[in-house]
Amino acid sequence: MNFRSTSPRTIGLWVATAIATILLSIAPSTLPANANIVRTAEIAQKIYTELPEIPLENQYFNQKLKKIDPNNTLINRILHYHAFTKGRSADMRLDWKLTLADYLGANDIMDPATYPSHDVLNKNPLDNDRAAVNTLTRSMRDQLIDRLIQFTQKS
Repeated sequence: MNFRSTSPRTIGLWVATAIATILLSIAPSTLPANANIVRTAEIAQKIYTELPEIPLENQYFNQKLKKIDPNNTLINRILHYHAFTKGRSADMRLDWKLTLADYLGANDIMDPATYPSHDVLNKNPLDNDRAAVNTLTRSMRDQLIDRLIQFTQKS
């Protein structure tokens, strides 16, 4: 191919195609870590059954459903934040500890604009979710991490 006679747009398309090909070849190796969390509502329900002292934080009005969404819970949002916002592994204890450390303000800064459900609920639940996680004792957080790992393992 003679790049001198090729338009910049065509070269840009070739570069974009090459980058996309590289990214797609890399993506499958990173996919299994996040693919574990596909049924967040089901996992959240299991955790709440075993750890009923974990706050639900499900009192928010869902603008798309036009009603309070009882399934949009703290655990559901933690699962989404962990897997989809941060891209962390579902089966690594350290990754879950990092996620809870984010909520406790001891690790990464949480961006309200990317927090799960910020765009569908009448109020961004981030501040209340962080406050709810702060009410958990260290023992409760450890139990929560144990259940998160247990219920997000590959079947």
